[in-house]
Amino acid sequence: MTDGARRLGPVIPWLVVYALLAIATMLGIGTVRQTLGLYGLAELANPYFVPANFWLLYVLTPLASLATALFLLAPGLMLAAGLGGRKGLALWLLTGFGWNVVVLTAAITLFQLTTGIVPTGFLFWKLVGAVGLVCLAVLAWCQKAGRGLRVDFADRGDLAASALVFLGCLILLSPKFYWENFTGDGSGALQFARLFIHTLWPFWMPQAGIIGQAPGLSMVLFVAPESWFVRLWGETEFAVRVPYLLYLAIVYPALAALIRWQRQVRLSLTDSGLIVAILFLYSLTIIYSGGYNPYFGDSPMPAARETLAIALFLGFVLAFAEGRFAPMLVIGFLVSITIPTGGLWLGLVALGALLVWRPTDRARVIAAFWVVGIAVAVSVLLPRLIPLAGLPYPVDGEFGLKGIVNRLRYVVVSDWQRFAFLMVPGAILPALFLATWKQQDRLARLVTAVTVLFFLFFYIQGYRVLLHHFAPVMLAPLVVFWRSPMLAGPATGAIKAGLAVAIAASVWIAWPKEMKMHTFDRAIGATIETLGPRFESAAPDSRPETGERFRGFSPQAIDTAHVLLGKLFPIGYGNDEAKQRFFGAPLVWWYYSWRRGAAHRHAVRVDVLSGV
Repeated sequence: MTDGARRLGPVIPWLVVYALLAIATMLGIGTVRQTLGLYGLAELANPYFVPANFWLLYVLTPLASLATALFLLAPGLMLAAGLGGRKGLALWLLTGFGWNVVVLTAAITLFQLTTGIVPTGFLFWKLVGAVGLVCLAVLAWCQKAGRGLRVDFADRGDLAASALVFLGCLILLSPKFYWENFTGDGSGALQFARLFIHTLWPFWMPQAGIIGQAPGLSMVLFVAPESWFVRLWGETEFAVRVPYLLYLAIVYPALAALIRWQRQVRLSLTDSGLIVAILFLYSLTIIYSGGYNPYFGDSPMPAARETLAIALFLGFVLAFAEGRFAPMLVIGFLVSITIPTGGLWLGLVALGALLVWRPTDRARVIAAFWVVGIAVAVSVLLPRLIPLAGLPYPVDGEFGLKGIVNRLRYVVVSDWQRFAFLMVPGAILPALFLATWKQQDRLARLVTAVTVLFFLFFYIQGYRVLLHHFAPVMLAPLVVFWRSPMLAGPATGAIKAGLAVAIAASVWIAWPKEMKMHTFDRAIGATIETLGPRFESAAPDSRPETGERFRGFSPQAIDTAHVLLGKLFPIGYGNDEAKQRFFGAPLVWWYYSWRRGAAHRHAVRVDVLSGV
């Protein structure tokens, strides 16, 4: 074997795996669409388990979804494996995610601008495949140069646990992902993806109306990944829900890496099982109870966005602990454009490091403050530069200065149930270990300080504070718990048994009063006939004149649909209003007016272009 062939040897497995993922993704498009066409199963008394469709619902579709997520993420992972410093699995996944956002966005933009074609379906699959081959060539070049793989697979068991989290969550909550109708926030996530796909720009133009308040710069990151799945599978609920599973799968390696940092320990099978169980518990709380709708929750928003933030937050702390300044900068920037409180969280990490990181590492702390400064500068300058370039941007958006002031001017100190928002999603017991300050090492103290300060920031607010606001620190106590010296003593078995009991108790507390699927908005949509731009069908469209294009997108139609359909029922967002009025979601009804499935007698006809 020649020296060149020997150096390229490590690339061959990447090529084989990528080819298998590509094939599984291509074949899985039809599988996913077949499953989504069975939305009538949501009306069953127990839609969570349908034995007649076992292989399709609980084997083929979950495996196809996992393969698709990995295929879409693979270009960035290959770049991260060849470039930069040597890194563990957690930082590899997170930096690969960052690379992927850049390379896929650039490739899609270049293709769409040069050809005038909106790549979707199999055409988009081909485009991603081509980008992946280019990234594989970069990895091969790095190997030929003798750099070696820049990722350490010593803890590859974390990857198996991540896959288990992805598949297990989807299987256990399958109808929630496959068929339940959108909430208003969930349909908003789909509209964000449609905007990005059609205009290559994530911010709304003024004629879009009220939806133009979001996303702003501080919450725009999640739009790009969800648009990949929408391009591939169509404008469906599942396409904007699957990214949640991808982010949740990344959380596990990030937690495990922080638990193991500078400790000669390995997570036992029991430890891994408990962490996986807590991630399922977290999913139960954030998906079913995390949003504004008092009747049911949806995963695209806020659950997916907040879970991405958790993965990035944990990765930033890991990069800080390892003294990896480049990953700190990259992940810190991603944090700042994921959720509106991302800058606050970064600032708390820097402040906490200054106060509790001992022995003091001046260079590391200064780097953390530099990241905060850069994130703040970007968040201040870009919104002012974007309009100068003639591009739309929601200057007075939902999360602008006015919104922040409105939150902070109302104070509450006795809303004790908010402690449950922090404790229950993480199984109660780990949060109690935040009080073991004297026994904590410097990493655990940093996590404790940031968690407590972030929790207090929202705890004292009296203005529209919900469970999802605490999501960034819900799982952080797990790091403190598993790094505790108490778990190395004779009481280890009893403590872990207590955690298992706490998980069961937390599941009981978080369990929704009703697990039935919500299909009411789909039923309302079936009584409405809307004229104007159509949503893309989940089924393949073979008409030659449409090709792989979506069937229609009009910001004016979105505004008109929201205004006219909103007149059917008064729209209210407070809990007291929900008791007296229908919790309206006009854009959801508009979406389901194109998802009738069978002939209906229409009670309402709306033309979303003419406004009548």
